[in-house]
Amino acid sequence: MPLTKKQFKYAYWISTHKKKIKLGIIIGLIILNIFLISILIFKTTFYFKDQKNYQIMIDSLNKNLIDYELFREKNKPKDLVILLTNRVKSEKQKYDVISQIENLNSQWAAQYNYQFILNGQKGKIKTNFILPNEQKFLMDFNFETLTKNPIVELNIINIQWKRIKNLSKIPKTQFETKNIKYFPIGSYVAPDKKISVNQVNFEIINNSFYDFWESAFKVILYHEKNIVGINIIPVKQFLSKEKKFLSTSWVNFLPYVTKVFIEPEVNILNSKNLMPVK
Repeated sequence: MPLTKKQFKYAYWISTHKKKIKLGIIIGLIILNIFLISILIFKTTFYFKDQKNYQIMIDSLNKNLIDYELFREKNKPKDLVILLTNRVKSEKQKYDVISQIENLNSQWAAQYNYQFILNGQKGKIKTNFILPNEQKFLMDFNFETLTKNPIVELNIINIQWKRIKNLSKIPKTQFETKNIKYFPIGSYVAPDKKISVNQVNFEIINNSFYDFWESAFKVILYHEKNIVGINIIPVKQFLSKEKKFLSTSWVNFLPYVTKVFIEPEVNILNSKNLMPVK
């Protein structure tokens, strides 16, 4: 079949440009090879780099990247702070002792044992608790000593911390104290001696929504900044919205009392202390 005019021109152009076409193909293949080699080098470089990073990642899995020891150290509860420790003369050769402690932790409550020591004489080991960010008084009574200025110490032992993540879930105590009256009644004559009698009366209202099996009210008498008398009034079954009239007395001579402080205490960490809802 004879060639057309167009085909003939195309064949003629190819025959006259064979060398240029061949050179172009060679140059194109060279450029393509350079391009493919570049890609290969690029991929190979990143492969080994990724392998190195991958190996580092694999090795790090066996390492402890979090310093748990440091984390525990930073988040452990702070020690309870003893703000004051003092003695109060209650009778001839007898002393009562008092201390105030503080819990500086905002999310930790503590249950613990405590013991007072007066001039080496050890009191009973007692159990108590303290809530987050709370200050409270601890007391003990009737230490006997001939020493005029005995030294008093407080030991806090066997502390068990309890994490309180949500303080709003803890039952709130809301006691209202009213009509606090101190009566330095004077003295009366007992069969063998003359005894001074002093008395504190007050009203206490449970404004919370909870009924408590057991509660206590610490009474502290001050002369200026000095504590001159202490006592504890235990109360059984204190109902919500109930009002109670409480009273306590001292049978020793007291200086002029300038202030009476009442501190309620209810163990709300013990769920058994909450009376069931009727």
